[in-house]
Amino acid sequence: MGAFKRSRCGLVEIFPTNDHVVLQAHPSRQAHSGNLSFKSKKVLWNDPADWVIFENTQEPIIEESVFLIVQKIRQGRRRPTKMGDMGMFSGLLYCADCGGRMYLCRTNYFKPEQEYYICSTYRKDRTLCTTHSIRRVVLEEIVLRNLREAIQYVTQYEDDFVQRAADQSLRERDKELAQKKDTLTQSQKRIAELDVIIKRLYEDNISGKLSDERFIKLSRDYELEQTNLTNLVEHLRQEVKEQEKQKVNVRQFIAAVRKYTDMQQLDASVLREFVEKIYISEVYTPDENEPRIKVREIEIVYNFIGAFDFEEAREQSQAAQKEKKTGVA
Repeated sequence: MGAFKRSRCGLVEIFPTNDHVVLQAHPSRQAHSGNLSFKSKKVLWNDPADWVIFENTQEPIIEESVFLIVQKIRQGRRRPTKMGDMGMFSGLLYCADCGGRMYLCRTNYFKPEQEYYICSTYRKDRTLCTTHSIRRVVLEEIVLRNLREAIQYVTQYEDDFVQRAADQSLRERDKELAQKKDTLTQSQKRIAELDVIIKRLYEDNISGKLSDERFIKLSRDYELEQTNLTNLVEHLRQEVKEQEKQKVNVRQFIAAVRKYTDMQQLDASVLREFVEKIYISEVYTPDENEPRIKVREIEIVYNFIGAFDFEEAREQSQAAQKEKKTGVA
């Protein structure tokens, strides 16, 4: 429980979390007045976006990396299957095309190698997406091999990894932010244009240039578009605000790597310590002349660093190291 204090802006709740103290100002019951009614002892919950956070004011109880991972686990809680257990990848797998979650399909008659994940959207309505299925044992083998590559690369080329991860995160964040800001600007411009259009429609209706029926239809369509754009603008503003706060935390990923220098098997706790999301694509044929060759793309988004190609980074580091030795010789 936090401590409560009164202030000019109302009631303020002060409570500690793992590594910072949050001051949460509780607005009044009458939102327009800004005062908390003395007749009510009820504390109104304030939006987390309005919290004032002071970081590093006390010694943390647990490591920051552990705290952040636990918060992600709490946000995507796994539900037990009808068979009484929870899938290792539950809450982590997503369809690369529609963005829907992927469900584990299994029965009492399936052998372990027959169990598979499938796109939830496709399972509900086959006209909305495609299969996107993958066998569980295959996915486990791929993810385990990828994590071993990550651990080996970070252990051997830690300095290179820090630089590459930071540069990649900055490029991707700047590109995505630029796209969202451009969409935000265009949406705001369109909202202003719709205001002018609606005003002219009203004037034309008053002057008799536009019939009442036509005015009602056009104004309804424009107002609906304006409402949708306003919601989109608000959503984009929140995303841009949150994304500008985010920063890559390479050191936290390195700390996780040092715990598992020799990873022999995969389990749910290890998986959630490293992985944030996994995207599964549909199987496709890259070369029409070779129809038997099929490819499925799997993108692993890691905690703290995002998507990172460790195999390519390893090749580049080896090439740079070899070139450096050649230059010295």
